[in-house]
Amino acid sequence: MKPIIGVVARPYITDNNRNVLCILENIRTSILRAGGIPMIILPTQDMVYINNRENNLTDSDIEILDTQISMCDGILMPGGDMIYFYDKYICKVANEKHLPLLGICMGMQVMCNYNNDNKNIKIEGHKLPNEKYVHDVEILTDSKLYEILKKANIKVNSLHGYKVPNSGDYTVCAKSGDVIEAIEKKDELFNIGIQWHPERNADENDRNIFSSFISACQEYKKTKK
Repeated sequence: MKPIIGVVARPYITDNNRNVLCILENIRTSILRAGGIPMIILPTQDMVYINNRENNLTDSDIEILDTQISMCDGILMPGGDMIYFYDKYICKVANEKHLPLLGICMGMQVMCNYNNDNKNIKIEGHKLPNEKYVHDVEILTDSKLYEILKKANIKVNSLHGYKVPNSGDYTVCAKSGDVIEAIEKKDELFNIGIQWHPERNADENDRNIFSSFISACQEYKKTKK
């Protein structure tokens, strides 16, 4: 049985001002191609997502989120525009359960901020959505990310307008200048956040990130009781 990958839903407002929750198609297809089964993890509250009208999680909210997470063999936290309480809670539980975790763009920022209240810093020159490659990323050679990619320097796309001030309880494993571009917990099966979008390019590096993540989820699945 293939591993089930919980993808955290992201809010979106349609042209006729209807609130929807979704995952991007290239996230779904990247998981499928790497051998996983995508499943959407939905929030529990009624709220206007873009305006961040959200209350603290109740015991009932936590119970529903826990039930969804328990169905998963790994968690993917995709990019987005705003961090919510349910983002931080899902990240917290994934860390406590040692679930394989892949954070992309804002998903990485959630990982840096899930147990603190750091404020992200606005930056220029990193949000170029129409460019295939925007800048280089230097990867530490003693990192898990280096073990996966076998490269100390790669070119990446870039869609983020903010950077994290620090990596929280994660280790920085890649940077572009003074911008943190990747974080990890090396001793876990897979617990890596990256600031670029591997689902967009699907080059060799991006495919290797997804295949390594799904392989770790498959390993985790074997240990579940």
